[in-house]
Amino acid sequence: MIILSVQRKPSFRLATVLSIAHCVAAGLLWPLILPMSTKAVIAILSIISLIYYSRQEALLSASSAVVAFELSDDMQCTLTTRAGESVVCTILSSTFVAPYMTVLNLKPVGKFLTRSVVILPDGIDAEVFRRLRVLLRWKWKSVR
Repeated sequence: MIILSVQRKPSFRLATVLSIAHCVAAGLLWPLILPMSTKAVIAILSIISLIYYSRQEALLSASSAVVAFELSDDMQCTLTTRAGESVVCTILSSTFVAPYMTVLNLKPVGKFLTRSVVILPDGIDAEVFRRLRVLLRWKWKSVR
């Protein structure tokens, strides 16, 4: 039985946090005693990382971005990507829940690698965000 259905929307707060974090990392790179070519490669990789995670988690514009998910009674989460693919996952105990952010750590059924979904309050409806936090903190905390 589905107990919570969540529709995600782009999170401009997350995009801002990602941008600031990547800029700070790039700023801390330049004073290091490294060859300029190494610094340039690391800076380019940082830009690629910013673009990837902004599209994947903040702006939800990548085809593999999670645009919706449903939580069910049996600790299952069904993700829906922008491309329309449905992925059934198990919620891991390493999921992080706080008033300012929730990070769903998920293990897709039949896959080796895990997947994370970062949710800030501006990324979903406020009441749904509250219900999600309560479910993850109290319902599944006791089952883990």
